[in-house]
Amino acid sequence: MGGLVVKYLILLLAGCELFVDVPNATLATKDASGDGRGVCIDASTCTAPTPQCDTTSHTCVECLSSPDCVTPDRPVCQAEACRGCLDDTECPASNVCLSDGSCADPARVLYAAQTGTGVACTQAAPCTFDQAVASVSATADVVKLAPGTYDRPAQLAITKNMIVTGEGATFHGTATTSFTLMFDITSAAVTFLRIHFDLGGMFGAECGMNGELHLDRVVITNGVAGAYSSACTFSVDRSLIDSVTFYGLYLINSTVTVSNTFVTNSGASSQGGIVINGSSGVIEHVTLAGDTAAMAGGQAIRCTDGNVAIRSSIIFGNGTPAVEDACLVGHSVIDPGYAGPGTDNVTMDPLYVAPATRDYHIQAGSPAVGLADPASHQTDDYDGDPRPNPAGSMADSGADEIP
Repeated sequence: MGGLVVKYLILLLAGCELFVDVPNATLATKDASGDGRGVCIDASTCTAPTPQCDTTSHTCVECLSSPDCVTPDRPVCQAEACRGCLDDTECPASNVCLSDGSCADPARVLYAAQTGTGVACTQAAPCTFDQAVASVSATADVVKLAPGTYDRPAQLAITKNMIVTGEGATFHGTATTSFTLMFDITSAAVTFLRIHFDLGGMFGAECGMNGELHLDRVVITNGVAGAYSSACTFSVDRSLIDSVTFYGLYLINSTVTVSNTFVTNSGASSQGGIVINGSSGVIEHVTLAGDTAAMAGGQAIRCTDGNVAIRSSIIFGNGTPAVEDACLVGHSVIDPGYAGPGTDNVTMDPLYVAPATRDYHIQAGSPAVGLADPASHQTDDYDGDPRPNPAGSMADSGADEIP
């Protein structure tokens, strides 16, 4: 009898050991979906790139809250995945979301307000915009504007590398002398981000002498000209230039990138929407409409040569001819009359949503849908909607991708 009891205890202990060595089979296997996210009890059982444990679903995930996101250009946690910031409110420490989706280090930021009286340009005691520009250094190179209107009565020369940003901030031109330039960028790399330029009869920004000028999610309205680039590296993305009288963009001897941008109702007293002279680069996913010129030639775009590839765009509803034959335009919806070297263009109504009220987004059924050049690789449109939509399809031409 005693021998049977001992034998039973040995078997029982062996079973316990087996149970300890092999825990719940579900927790020992990968997720059945095959996405590589292992199941877990706590974070100790998860590894990169999904190092956190959602203890409700027992699934390894990328993040549970934003502090879990340690990659600089993906600081925000949404639906258990890290992504770039979309606006300043998603960067509580600095209140600055940069173009690449990262949150600015607060140590880089100089804070300005229209009534600022501070000296050190801190969040608690902001200074004036001009004081912030003067205070820019190699380590403090971001000027953050509080919402409001900043009157610009005269030209300001910017000679240091900097980023000027401010959701809800407007530069308002108040110069009394005709054709005054608002900003002159010389031998510096300057980015304007999420700012409205209400030019009030002034020129916008000029870049020269091997400088760099980048306009990102800006609005430029009601002036003489949007931006002038000469021997400069120049870019515009996700921006609107409307109702400027001489030209929207003048690009001479520069390296240019213009994307996801509207240039509309401009140039009537001079040279139209965009002027290209001796430059190289790409203009893609732009929409030009309502542009006219007092001068003969292209009313929306005029070119001296075809060294700038103009593609995946809408150039429709402008004066005639809209585009000069020297321009290289392809995969675009274009006004009649273009006989240049470009290919795969169509001349059809692009079905703007409401051109009478200057809404040049497109509707379903537009000939711009799926027309984009495969060489264009923009990943979002003017509104920040993903491009192409649906994923894996061919993108829409023009600044707007139908969501």
